[in-house]
Amino acid sequence: MSSLRTAHLPASPDFQPLPDGASSEEKIAMSYRRARAVARAYELSAEDVLYLRPKFWEFHMDNIHSMEGAVTTLLTIQYNLMAGTLAAFAQKRPELRSIMDKVLKFEVSAQYLLTEVGHGLDAPNLETTATLLPNGEFDLHTPNEQACKYMPPTGPFGSMPRVAIVFARLVVQGENRGVRPFLVALGDGQQMCKGVASRLLPQRGGLKPVDHAVTSFDHVRLPSTALLGSLAKPANMRANFISCIWRVAVGSLALATLAVPLLSVNTYVAARYSLRRRVTGSDGTPVPIMSFRTQHGPILHALAQVAVMKAHAKAATELYRDTSIDPRVRDGVAAAAKASMTRHAWSSLSNLTERLGAHGLFERNNVLPSELIIRGLRIAEGDVLVLSIRLANELLLGRYSMPASKHPDCLLSRHEAGLLAECRALLARSGGNHRHESIARLMLPLCLPLTQAIGHRMAYEAALDAGLEKALLDLYEAGVVLQDPAWYSEHAALPRWQQFEMEDRAITAALPRLEEYLAETGTEPYAVSPILTEESWKNYLDDLPLFSGNAQLALVPPQSQQPALVPSQSQSARL
Repeated sequence: MSSLRTAHLPASPDFQPLPDGASSEEKIAMSYRRARAVARAYELSAEDVLYLRPKFWEFHMDNIHSMEGAVTTLLTIQYNLMAGTLAAFAQKRPELRSIMDKVLKFEVSAQYLLTEVGHGLDAPNLETTATLLPNGEFDLHTPNEQACKYMPPTGPFGSMPRVAIVFARLVVQGENRGVRPFLVALGDGQQMCKGVASRLLPQRGGLKPVDHAVTSFDHVRLPSTALLGSLAKPANMRANFISCIWRVAVGSLALATLAVPLLSVNTYVAARYSLRRRVTGSDGTPVPIMSFRTQHGPILHALAQVAVMKAHAKAATELYRDTSIDPRVRDGVAAAAKASMTRHAWSSLSNLTERLGAHGLFERNNVLPSELIIRGLRIAEGDVLVLSIRLANELLLGRYSMPASKHPDCLLSRHEAGLLAECRALLARSGGNHRHESIARLMLPLCLPLTQAIGHRMAYEAALDAGLEKALLDLYEAGVVLQDPAWYSEHAALPRWQQFEMEDRAITAALPRLEEYLAETGTEPYAVSPILTEESWKNYLDDLPLFSGNAQLALVPPQSQQPALVPSQSQSARL
């Protein structure tokens, strides 16, 4: 289990919080030290990342990711995007194996420079160029501000050399030969390499700092060995581009699975706080706030989602690793998992933040930062909305089909089929023209709900087939039904009040086993919030800055200086 690899890290020196006054540079340096510690705990091999072996997926579902989003950012780029891309070439090119080994050991910080300031979702039209020179070298150049690479952390931080795979248009004798990946040195850990400029971006709100940057190249000379791939012009530019960035699709599923540790640990924190926090009951005796349905309801919903998502992640990764399946279907599996998993975590973390009251707003308790991490995951490695639009359109056009439902009579399967039928009816109304103006107005907004519905159905089936206990499975189903109550009322003979009763029965059945569910998360070593116990809260308060003094500030003048309150004789006469 992943907890056996990293359970010792939360108590280690590198994972202790820095003082509140620590600089951004100190915080960034700490993130790199923590990332190296996690890398040492896993010791991923080239085969692990290239062939998507279980250890690769285990890494992404490790509870350590709940402790700091900066570490997750650095490691997912390092292992999935950079190492995953480089490993395929290192198999056939022995000269690349030395740098591959350094990347896997986190002896260098490895980045993946694809997106440009002016080319996000239309990355195939990127403008960075790598021009073949007569001597066989390449000239890597950023021709304008819109072609600057956006977001990857490239600054001279972490005291370690930095390398990257940079995507650029290969130009040979004036001819555009399509996008290619190039292996590029960015800096030595102290300063940038000649011709490479990194402009540090402002920090993301509410999250640990990462040196995200805007990166540009001023006629940087690259050796002939920097090119990863062929000089030949591809027969199909689009197919070539997709093959070059294939790790982005892997990242869609890998980042989806991060929803599991983020939600697991924070649900544990919210539950433990709710069990110890007491208010005065109607009879005057203290009662834990966990006793209220408004408190334990969201916590149990989150625990049900965690249990189901674990089964979903296992089934989805097994499907994705099956290379006999149409690659488009595998990408669809990833898109549906990302849409549904990140939505579950996002909505539940939002609820948990509120259920912690003022505590939920503080970074030290980690729930709000985790919610913000999920927001970032929904954008990275394929924006959830864009992935959903692509999947829905291709399904409606009949280009391929998702794996058929194993339980077509279940509520969530019927919901998926119903939404798909609605979209097909809209397409038929436009004469089958998927580019019709009405499709943009009416169907595009339905693509995300449809993709989430596919994910919900696949998750439910995976959990059902894995033998997940009925209480959690029923609670997951009830939670999904309440995300689209109108459809179930109109098409599944479930009026609004029956939906509430369905949820009530599921929560009531699950509540007696709360402690068991919390133990099954395996998150206790990673729950480091000070609000967990009375003792940890007292110790936390004792360590906070204390201000005292002897100042005196008179808010009301002394009695002798106050104006008389009894009216004078003349005033009395007037009264």
